[in-house]
Amino acid sequence: MERVKYSVVIPLYNKAEYIGRTLKSVLAQSFQNFEVIVVDDGSTDDSLRAARQSASGKVRIIAQKNQGTAVARNTGIEHAAGEYIAFLDADDEWKRNYLETIDTLTERYPQSDIFVTAYRVVMGNGKYNYSSRLTPDEGCLESYWMTFQYPYDFVWTSATVIRKSAILRAGGFKPGERIGQDLDLWARVARINPRVAYSSAVCVDYHRNAGQNARSREKIACAEAFLRDLEEELENPEHSREELDMIQYKYDLKMTVYVFTCILAGERSLAKNVYMRWQGRRRMRTRLLRAGLRTAMIMPAGVNRFLYKIRLKVF
Repeated sequence: MERVKYSVVIPLYNKAEYIGRTLKSVLAQSFQNFEVIVVDDGSTDDSLRAARQSASGKVRIIAQKNQGTAVARNTGIEHAAGEYIAFLDADDEWKRNYLETIDTLTERYPQSDIFVTAYRVVMGNGKYNYSSRLTPDEGCLESYWMTFQYPYDFVWTSATVIRKSAILRAGGFKPGERIGQDLDLWARVARINPRVAYSSAVCVDYHRNAGQNARSREKIACAEAFLRDLEEELENPEHSREELDMIQYKYDLKMTVYVFTCILAGERSLAKNVYMRWQGRRRMRTRLLRAGLRTAMIMPAGVNRFLYKIRLKVF
């Protein structure tokens, strides 16, 4: 019997409307050496029934009490038989050639533990954005940290496959992290092996506005574990100057969102405390971001909400 190569792990919580579409996209893959593990994290809607209706012999469904996405993913990894873990959110879709494209990468670039493709961001109302597509169309980057220069996350959950042994070495997902638990794991994997094998083929649809996600569910965008990772990396003497610049760039963006969402939530005291924590070098871009946040702290709440809504529509 052929050994399972890829284990597709799908955490499921209150996505009854979408899980059938997601599973259909997986089961239609041109490359078929995979299993699917759906972990229902205590859904209160019809998600579990919808998953069972869409299941096939390749799909295992595990039901657990609600413990959060990180624990659900860890449960899937624990039960996975594959050498590689393919992550997929319950409201996103793979193109038919996704796993075939990933398999080409794992065969050609065994020096990497992280394998990704480009993806399309479905904004709604017929609008789409795209992740960065590099030239050449396929390759292996030497530094995960340098991918921080791109507008959308280059290593993004539903378009990412990671060697299971690398995930286990890095310690898996951290329970309790409500935002950015995927970014935190990627960073810990990259500390051990920073290479990223990629394809510029657009093989995934990220449905950005499909029901509840961390972006819409959490009032304050606090990716605490990932911020700590970045703060530690800013002190890592093994990084090149270029890598440190990219780490600072990503850190500044995450801190800006953290502080601004504190302001939007009416937590101005917390916003000031987070602002004072800001670490790293104060380059011109950092100073401009911080100046903008100081202005936001004294702006009327309605103006800040209006500006944030514009930002969400554009990016």
